[in-house]
Amino acid sequence: MRRFTFRYTNKVDGKGRVSIPASFRAVLEAEGAGNTVYLTWNRDEGAIEGFGERYMQDIENRIDALPINSPQRRAFETRYFANTVSLPIDSDGRIILPAELRRQAGIDGQVVFAGLGKRFHVWEPSAYDAFAAAQDEAAAGLALNRPGEGGGA
Repeated sequence: MRRFTFRYTNKVDGKGRVSIPASFRAVLEAEGAGNTVYLTWNRDEGAIEGFGERYMQDIENRIDALPINSPQRRAFETRYFANTVSLPIDSDGRIILPAELRRQAGIDGQVVFAGLGKRFHVWEPSAYDAFAAAQDEAAAGLALNRPGEGGGA
């Protein structure tokens, strides 16, 4: 199984076009997304969140398991369907970042693609640097337990 890993800084042109890193495109292709990527605003982290078809299908399956018209289902349907855009990847490996997402993320000129395993983030570079530093500090002293071993440090 392929994963979104590492971080890459790419230029965004005046029309909002940006190249998706080749290794990220390979993950999207391997999971059957072909030349499509999904993007949504992750308000909790202040970044654009990206993922492929497999992740989107998992979200849809989880939502479908919730009772129809439940408050949880409505909230997740809105977050993941009404607020997620499906973008084509052109033959040069580029997408056009929607203006609304660029505005929300404060993106103008450059972006950082940061791999998160099954998904990735797209950041304004200085915002990514601050976020990454805070996450490094938060991870200091923590242990990553094996499944079933309990949680915490």
